[in-house]
Amino acid sequence: MFKLNVKHADKKTIKERLNVVETPQYKYVLTDDKESVEDDKINIVFPHAEIPQVSSLLDWIVKGEELYITGYNQFGQKRVECRNIQYFIVETEDVFAVLHDSKLIVKLKLYEIEELLQHKEFIRVSKYCLVNIGKIEYIRSALNSKLDLQMKNGDHCEVNRSYLKDFKAALEL
Repeated sequence: MFKLNVKHADKKTIKERLNVVETPQYKYVLTDDKESVEDDKINIVFPHAEIPQVSSLLDWIVKGEELYITGYNQFGQKRVECRNIQYFIVETEDVFAVLHDSKLIVKLKLYEIEELLQHKEFIRVSKYCLVNIGKIEYIRSALNSKLDLQMKNGDHCEVNRSYLKDFKAALEL
């Protein structure tokens, strides 16, 4: 997705500060030199003082890229944009993607989905559930330091105690 085109001495430091993963096939060129732009790519030219703003911009670009999940139900196979999924849940050893009014069986393990969606607005809330933060309607306190999430489709998910700290950090609470 990205190519970092800066002076070799600065490359490692800038790469760490921007949290950039370079790929052989890329759409974006990040550079600090106006002479290093590539005509057939999207170029981001920045001074070193603006690295925090560039990092925020890159986060927005990565989160904005749409990702599709393929699932199955009684009608057949369906590709769904991940932003349309309310949550993923494991039931009887199958992983389901829950949409507004239907469920799809996903042929991936929950940890694989979590890795795939790590830069999207999904957060693990229990051993069996991964929720879309943008689809949470209400958050209520529950017993034993747990939280009850009411999703926009009316379903409820529970944030277990061991996932509570990461959940609050993701919501910036």
